[in-house]
Parts: sequence; structure tokens; C-alpha cells
Amino acid sequence: MRLVTLALSLLVMPTLAVAQAEALTTKQRLAEKVNAAAKVNNTALIDEYIRLGGDLNIQDKKGYSPLIFAAYYGHAQLVETLLKNGANPCLKDQRGNTALMGAIFKGNVSVAYKLMNSKCVIGQANKANQTALMYASLFGRNEIAKKLIQQGAEIDAKDLSGESALSVAEKQFNSEMVQLLRGAKSRD
Repeated sequence: MRLVTLALSLLVMPTLAVAQAEALTTKQRLAEKVNAAAKVNNTALIDEYIRLGGDLNIQDKKGYSPLIFAAYYGHAQLVETLLKNGANPCLKDQRGNTALMGAIFKGNVSVAYKLMNSKCVIGQANKANQTALMYASLFGRNEIAKKLIQQGAEIDAKDLSGESALSVAEKQFNSEMVQLLRGAKSRD
């Protein structure tokens, strides 16, 4: 009897593994399609996906979600739609970057402001311990940095290399950012 049970379990296990792999493949294909729609601002497809109850926090192999793509590519109205319908603005990709970090990197100011008003902790850090303020400093996004500071971003936070938003600004020779950060530090 044990031999029969073992034989049956050996037959069933590969079938389950194949079914799980197919499900994963289907989910990854879906993530790629939805993310592609977000990337090119295909609001019709995203609206239909929302109407059908699709998971707005679906992530592809790199951890990118529709919101991360919409923020990165500066699709402000799509970002608003995704947030209104339950997309998680705190979601991180595999490197720990958020939609806000992507918006700052690309200089999508209006999108960054929308995301700064979300429920996320303003000092959320990626796997290198870099924060949105460090990104603003690195890429010269002075207006975004001002807003982040007003919302309580930690000026003295250091990444895994020991760099802070201030040291990054100094290395970038961004005197306006250096002045902004030093001024905010002196008020603390």
C-alpha cells in the first residue's frame, strides 16, 4: 500500500509543480501587460483592469508595479487613478525603490507631490538605505527637497556608503541644495 501511495504522490507532484509554474507564468505575463499599459499611459486598459477587480499592486520580476511605472514616466492622472483605486504607494521594487523615488529620479514634480501626500513614511529607504531626500539631492530636485524637508524628511540619514543628502549635494556642487539642507539642519 505504501508503494502505491508513493507512486501516486510522485505522479501528482510534477503535475502540481507544472500547474504552479503555469500560474506563476500567467501572473508574470499579466504583470508585464498591466505594467506596459501603465508605462505608455494606456488609461483605457488600466480602467478596464480596475473595473474587473485587477490587483493594482501586481509586480513583475523586478518588483515594478503599475504605480511605479506611471510615476516613473510622469503620468500624473494615471498615478491619481491608481492611488484612488488602492494602489500601494509604499510598495518597493526589488532594489527597494518606491514610486516616489522613481518620480524624483525622472524629475516628475507633480507626480512626486502626489506621492508625497500619500500614506507612506517620508523617510522610506531602499536597500542601499537611500531616501527620497537623497534622491532629490543627487538629481538636483530642489523644490522637491524643500517639500520633503517640510514633511519631516531626515536630513542626517546616511546610506550604506555613509553619504547623506548634504554630502551628496556637496559632491554635486549644488550650492542651492547645500544651502537648503544646512538651513534646515540649523532649524532642527
